Amino acid sequence: MRKFLNLTKRNCLVFLRDRSAVFFSLLSMLIVLMLMGVFLANMNVESVTGLLEQYGGIRDAALDKENAGHLVQYWTLAGILVVNSLTVTLTVIGTMISDAHEHRLESFYAAPIKKSVIGLSYITSAILIGTLFCLLTFFGAVIYIVITGGSMLSAEAVGKIILYTFINVCVFAIILYFVALFIKSSSAWSGIATVVGTLVGFVGAIYLPMGELPEKVGNILKYIPILHGTSLMRRVCCEDMLEKTFTGVPQEVVDIYNEHMGITVIMNDKIVSTGTQLLFMVGCGCIAFLLILFVSKRKHLSR
Repeated sequence: MRKFLNLTKRNCLVFLRDRSAVFFSLLSMLIVLMLMGVFLANMNVESVTGLLEQYGGIRDAALDKENAGHLVQYWTLAGILVVNSLTVTLTVIGTMISDAHEHRLESFYAAPIKKSVIGLSYITSAILIGTLFCLLTFFGAVIYIVITGGSMLSAEAVGKIILYTFINVCVFAIILYFVALFIKSSSAWSGIATVVGTLVGFVGAIYLPMGELPEKVGNILKYIPILHGTSLMRRVCCEDMLEKTFTGVPQEVVDIYNEHMGITVIMNDKIVSTGTQLLFMVGCGCIAFLLILFVSKRKHLSR
């Protein structure tokens, strides 16, 4: 256990001491913030206020716009948390690639430490750093939203967000470690990081809402854990503001909006429940973990 803890601590410190790695791991989040702040936020707010004007009857236009703005902020925050949970863990897992490229990993293998412990230390460090960065982002964003007039989330909602964040980070860390087993160079991993950082916003229906994507693309995304991880976060982040913003609006309109914005996911004409999404996420992580064991065993036998 002590060896495992020391290795995990070492991996965390290696990442945190590399300022460029920290910056680029957060680059996707910065891109999302820029896109939302400059291009997409007003469009999404106008979409909400348009629905309220059309279906809400006599309303306070100024209050509706304010509520819509905070709803979009929480919707964006949910997406950013998922982006962070993927990109930060990807960068931390890159420590293993760097160690292998610089032949440090061979030294670890030569030491009296099980290879499974070394691998688990990389995954654990990615989970710890990924969760830390996500929670710092979450609490910083919530403070900003509250200062600007938004509603504070309930204690129950905050607890769920922390839990879902941890699940997202764990699942992505395991999947990315599995991918890393096939990568031999830091440049190749950097290329993967670039592609993932670019695509994560689209795969999670963050840059464009689900309703704006082609139907075939949307159907494919429903079988990818990123979308369900984002949906889980959005359900909790947006729940209170949805109720507050859409007061007096028919439930059918709210359901259509939720589907359009990827807050809920529809499969086989039914809303995928929170429990099913959690099982799907955990299942993806378990499958990736079993594949890690299989590949690691094959590599060991081939030597």
